[in-house]
Amino acid sequence: MTPTEAPSGEISTDAAVAASAAGGDERLAYRSVFQRLFVRPEVGGLIGAAGIWIFFWAASGTFGTVGQTFTWLDTAATLGIMAVAVSMLMIGGEFDLSSGAMTGAMGMLIIYLVKETGELGGLGFPMLLAIPLSLLVALGIGYLNGFMVERTGQPSFIITLGTFFALIGLKLGLSKRFVGQIQIGRTDEASDFDFFRPIFAAEWARNEHPFELRDLFYISIFAAGVIIVLLAICELWFQRAEERKSSGLIEFIVGLGLGIAAAIALHLTDGVGVNAAIAVVMAVAVFLGMHGWVSWRYEPIEDRGAVILDEKMRKFLGLGFGLVVLGAVIAVLIDSSSTHEFFFPFTTQGIRVILLLAFVTAGMALIAMASQAALSASPATKGAVTSVLALAVVVIAALTFIDSEAAKFRASLFSVLLFAAVVVFVWGFVVSRFVERRVKSASADHLGGRMLILGIVSIFVGLAFRMLFITEAELLAEVPPAKTSIRLFWFVAFTATMMWVLARTRFGSWTVAVGGNKEAARQVGVPAARTKTQLFMLVSVAAWFVGLLVAFRINSIQSNAGDGQEFFFIIAAVVGGTLLTGGYGTAFGGAIGACIMSMPLAGISAARWNTDWRFLIIGVILLLAVVSNKYLRNRAEAIRR
Repeated sequence: MTPTEAPSGEISTDAAVAASAAGGDERLAYRSVFQRLFVRPEVGGLIGAAGIWIFFWAASGTFGTVGQTFTWLDTAATLGIMAVAVSMLMIGGEFDLSSGAMTGAMGMLIIYLVKETGELGGLGFPMLLAIPLSLLVALGIGYLNGFMVERTGQPSFIITLGTFFALIGLKLGLSKRFVGQIQIGRTDEASDFDFFRPIFAAEWARNEHPFELRDLFYISIFAAGVIIVLLAICELWFQRAEERKSSGLIEFIVGLGLGIAAAIALHLTDGVGVNAAIAVVMAVAVFLGMHGWVSWRYEPIEDRGAVILDEKMRKFLGLGFGLVVLGAVIAVLIDSSSTHEFFFPFTTQGIRVILLLAFVTAGMALIAMASQAALSASPATKGAVTSVLALAVVVIAALTFIDSEAAKFRASLFSVLLFAAVVVFVWGFVVSRFVERRVKSASADHLGGRMLILGIVSIFVGLAFRMLFITEAELLAEVPPAKTSIRLFWFVAFTATMMWVLARTRFGSWTVAVGGNKEAARQVGVPAARTKTQLFMLVSVAAWFVGLLVAFRINSIQSNAGDGQEFFFIIAAVVGGTLLTGGYGTAFGGAIGACIMSMPLAGISAARWNTDWRFLIIGVILLLAVVSNKYLRNRAEAIRR
């Protein structure tokens, strides 16, 4: 073992100091889990998606229900597949304006291939032949786009714009020529349509799948995911102790047991008094669990120092907490049940929600900025500032309980906010008493990263149980039916695959390289022309697949199908954090962008607002996304420095 290597695999403090003195090699600088999260391209999209969901959930009575969730997820599925593919191409530094028209063209081609033969019919092929033949055509179009861009040296904007007009002309001309109208059908005329239908058009009716143990599975898996995520953050944040304390492990086990017992009791009992007692037990369980875990595994702080608030932190804390309180006062003063028009086009209720969210969001952001500034202060200061953040969450929770009549606010949101306040308070407590890791540790990063992925997957699996199955009690209560399709599965599978390709494969590295600097990438051996051509082919394959899904879904396609959708694909990619200049972005960001584009459409309908304003909302979202992503990127570059 070298003198600078610690037994745990960490770079020792002496080595880090030496590296800093030698020139501050950024590769040796350790960044906390929140700093690493902050530099991710899709973080702006995630924050935006959460904000939009919360806004429409608060502004409408049905948004957030399983049925409405399936509605916007179904819309996001086909949009998202294309947005992810377009994100990959944009990361590679190119555009494809033919992607929207190509989705309709591929759907029409498949129907042409399977229609029964006749005077104006198609070729009558089975799907077994039509699917691969149409895929070859799509690959050919993608290859042609890439080939023309590389050989002519013209911008992809111009080349694919030509392909766009060519496809529009072909769709309209061929439909008029072969079927005498602008709509062509039917997909189900294929002899093997019934075999392929479950693969591309299967549906899941929630009310037809009762499962009495659903809540047990949902709560257990979801809670396990939350616990694992919290423990993963601890592993990535704190410095491991040289000697483990068994008393901490015992405390953790006791806290975990109390939490499980409280969750079971909450599920089996009812009543305000009982639920309040259970909430207290749950808070104690969270404290014992987290404190016990960090006491067992991590190094305690010997000197916590004094609470020292500089002028910047005092300003942020005072103004932030004041805005939260102001938002609460406004919410109390404005009648929450009023449906009168406040001023065109907002109702009194709508303006109340907007003002409340604006003040509360701004206030919480300022308090969070104070918490960020406190990271470089004393441990005692960190704990004090984080306690103020927890108190602000408690104020919002109290407002929710006192001023709301709807059960979803007084029960669901109130419980979530109280739990968040407890977690934030406990986090501030442990952060102020245990040593934050300042050096890299391969073993801790590996374990923490794997735990984080496992926890997030567990949370989504738990939510999937909640959404896909129904209980007998809900059936007796005549819960509105909810239905989703296999398109959602293909969306998730395609996104996960592209995330893996971009992050773990040589092709993914080449994609980022050619998008960032094509000539520099070529000079270090990256096949730039081939990579960009393959990215165009990826987009065409995605368009083919979406066309296939649409053909199976609606059984017939009009000649203008997909025209203009390419702008929505690009907007979703940009909203998800992909730069228009290339070299920066993620596949997951494209998926988040698609969800952001889909949620307002369902939310406006759920809130019973005038749908004529939907494009205004989309435009505002795009502008806000560009500005916020620019800000976050600048902050990320500052953190890297």
